[in-house]
Amino acid sequence: MDILRQVIFVSPVFDDAQTGPATYARYLWEGFGGDSQIEFHVVAPEFSGRHDRWHAAGRGTGSLDLYRRLAGTALNLAQALGGGQNNVLIHANNSNLHASLLAYAGPLWGQVNDYENADWWRRAGDTIRRAGWRRFLALGRRRWLERRFITRQELTLCNSNFTRQKIVAEYHPAHPERIITFPKAVEVGFYRRPSPAAGKAAGGLEAVRRFVFVGSDVVRKGLDTLLQAVALFPADFNWQLTVAGVSRAEVLAAFPHLPLVEGGAPIHFAGKLDRDALRQVLWAADVFVLPSRAEALGVALLEALAAGLTLVATDVGGIPEIIRHPEVGTLVPPGEPATLAQALLAARPRAPGDLPATVREILDYYSSSAMIARLRGLYLQAG
Repeated sequence: MDILRQVIFVSPVFDDAQTGPATYARYLWEGFGGDSQIEFHVVAPEFSGRHDRWHAAGRGTGSLDLYRRLAGTALNLAQALGGGQNNVLIHANNSNLHASLLAYAGPLWGQVNDYENADWWRRAGDTIRRAGWRRFLALGRRRWLERRFITRQELTLCNSNFTRQKIVAEYHPAHPERIITFPKAVEVGFYRRPSPAAGKAAGGLEAVRRFVFVGSDVVRKGLDTLLQAVALFPADFNWQLTVAGVSRAEVLAAFPHLPLVEGGAPIHFAGKLDRDALRQVLWAADVFVLPSRAEALGVALLEALAAGLTLVATDVGGIPEIIRHPEVGTLVPPGEPATLAQALLAARPRAPGDLPATVREILDYYSSSAMIARLRGLYLQAG
């Protein structure tokens, strides 16, 4: 079968980090690396192995140099593949990669994975307080570059309806129809719990309620709200909390004025985990908690949903696009420990294997296989 489309996917990470962009890049390579009609190339700083369609740009001396190297490698590769015809599609993993890509004469696509850049000015005070002026100015530059990319791109893929609406409202693009919702996905089969967890009776309730939180940006993810919430639990309520993605020392550094629950409280700080370890943590839990102050989508919610967990999360950003029905989970306002505590006390674990039809529909829509099928259609339809 003839090759119908050549694609260069440009990503600042590939297989060297447990991050959302790296996971997305891996899904795309697994989906298109052997496609008979799409010749799929990946440009990234480095790779753990070798493949004739993997093109390493090198890490350089900083983020700006890294992005320059990625863009230059992609442009040179497009020239080599297209023979000067500029008909190779360059798909950037983020729509603020490097200004030199804007001069590309062929089709250029990009991702918007968060609305932090678009919300730059509205969140100025919070950004300066949390991360300082340097971070504030860096976000301002990224916003300026992201807006230019969106103006230039033939297609911009936003990871949620909320993100898309924010981008359109803040940037006022001349062609809003070129900005579409294309949510990130989860490998449902990988996270699906294969059998009942030890000690869990089918259809019954645990003697101990096991909560789990996952995230490294603990301020944005609202871990302080969660820690305040569990401190409000009744003395006779038997519970455990696992905090994954961050160490106890990092939490103390982020919240120096927040007393952690002491007195032998059952809180375990698991630190950063790889995918296999994270899956084990999810399988050992009952309720997944995401009390974010801002969230473009919440892929961690999808991973937890695939693992059969009950969800409790805040009604912000793209989260309601996942928790769209009470069978899926419970939504609470951000920054309200008492309300969160009530929701956690009321949350009931799912019986093993008990996934309502609404949950199955959501997992089908957000599955990595469904995402690849949708993106394949977009690639082949591209002019």
